[in-house]
Amino acid sequence: MDRHQTQLQLQQQANAWLEQQKTGLNKNQQHAFLTWLNTNPEHLAAYQQSQQVEQLLTQFSDNDIAQLNISTTKRVSPLWAIAACVALFMVSITSYQFWPQNDTSAHYSAQYQSARSEQFDVALPDDSQLSLDAQTHLTLAFDANQRVNNLIQGRALFDVASDPHRPFIVIADNTKITVLGTRFSVDKKQNSTRISVEHGRVKVQNKQHLIELVQGQQVLFNEQGMAVQNVNPHLVAAWRDGRLIFNNAPLDEVFAEFNRYHDTHFEFTDSTVSNMMLSGTFSATDLDNFLNLLPHVLPVEIKNTNNHIVISKI
Repeated sequence: MDRHQTQLQLQQQANAWLEQQKTGLNKNQQHAFLTWLNTNPEHLAAYQQSQQVEQLLTQFSDNDIAQLNISTTKRVSPLWAIAACVALFMVSITSYQFWPQNDTSAHYSAQYQSARSEQFDVALPDDSQLSLDAQTHLTLAFDANQRVNNLIQGRALFDVASDPHRPFIVIADNTKITVLGTRFSVDKKQNSTRISVEHGRVKVQNKQHLIELVQGQQVLFNEQGMAVQNVNPHLVAAWRDGRLIFNNAPLDEVFAEFNRYHDTHFEFTDSTVSNMMLSGTFSATDLDNFLNLLPHVLPVEIKNTNNHIVISKI
């Protein structure tokens, strides 16, 4: 089998996994998917390409796609689909590209999105490293003056290669993080953003605040304002090892964390339950054990019916 046939077969496998994820994967399927994804770096590259083509095609109407003879019900060759989408972009008002440009690190744009329970690493062309947690959506746009990352949702770890002439910028809603070279994590939720520094120094700015964080510090922005805390820098990226660490965190935040990795729906009977505080370290993959343990730690009752979890106060 020549290189072209091998690549085509690999892309077909990636397309098949992407289609299966739309309908949901059970535990065995999820294990098989992660095994396939981690077997070879080319598997991850093919899967990301399939995601990018999928997102490209969503930018256009069915009529646009039909004009280029692209079937919306049958996946076509990713390279052909990209070429077709480029043609559409040429006649549109935007020229933003959603797939990586590999010619130089000076001008680079990409979009990465992870599924539930999926984590992966990305080597950027400027020698920075990027790690995405589950259910994370990130876009990148590098040019000769700056390296801009827009964290739309989820959590990512940035290991930034120093470049004094091009600051590395992460934007999460109205929060802007600027660095030259460091390693830090940004966790963007619906109503909060948390920045934690493993080493180095970052500048964090929003409409109300401008602060600098150093190794072992984190800042939390939420509806109540801003809070700076000290953290163990060795635990900033604990989620990459499947560990969820909570320090006096409300239960609604705790369950939201588990929901990154498990297809469940959780419900609190009232706010006194959702605001109960929890501290500890738990396995992200072992939700059943966590549910069994929780009533021994807090005065709550857990009812789990077909992955619908109801938490009530005793």
